[in-house]
Amino acid sequence: MAKQTRKTSTVADIQTALIQLINEKGLPNLNVTDLTRAAGIGRGTFYTHYTDKADLVEQVETDLLKRLQADLAHIMPDAMKWLISSTAEPAPFITETLNNFYENQRLIAALLSEQGDPYFLNRIKQVVFADLDTAMVQLGDQFQSRSDLPADYVREFIIDEIMGVILYWIKKPQPEQPAEVAQIITQLQRTAPAQLLRKTKEKGGTKDE
Repeated sequence: MAKQTRKTSTVADIQTALIQLINEKGLPNLNVTDLTRAAGIGRGTFYTHYTDKADLVEQVETDLLKRLQADLAHIMPDAMKWLISSTAEPAPFITETLNNFYENQRLIAALLSEQGDPYFLNRIKQVVFADLDTAMVQLGDQFQSRSDLPADYVREFIIDEIMGVILYWIKKPQPEQPAEVAQIITQLQRTAPAQLLRKTKEKGGTKDE
């Protein structure tokens, strides 16, 4: 038990160092020496857990994605029903994604930052797409894309507009609680883009009704 506790503590220290160094130097510019110094461990200790920096990032991201996939797997069919419904309640898959990101906010924000891993966002989307596609297969002919719009573009638009808001939120220094952001996303989803902004009249006039 004590050995496992030490291992967990060391891994946590290394991940904390990774977050710090990504924010300070950028992922491409940091190395194992930087990580061991920031974590307060020896190089030998680092190499008992990871083969190199790339292996560290790979393991960290894979662990985050596995947890996200596990959270999403059992709720995606309900998510599909939500996408075409008129309910004002947040979609289960949005709430689960927000909760997952919030629990790991500093790590995910660092990896998704301009100084982080440029491929991580695509890995997240692949997880969401995979579960979304599985849900569509399970639901069979209950849902179908508009015949005048390619299904892959529809899927990309749905996920991108949701992920865009989530990414903006998770990178904030003090992100709001997941439940609050879930409501914001739901309202945005239920409002056509053209209705989110209104043109104002010329100077001295009032806003268009």
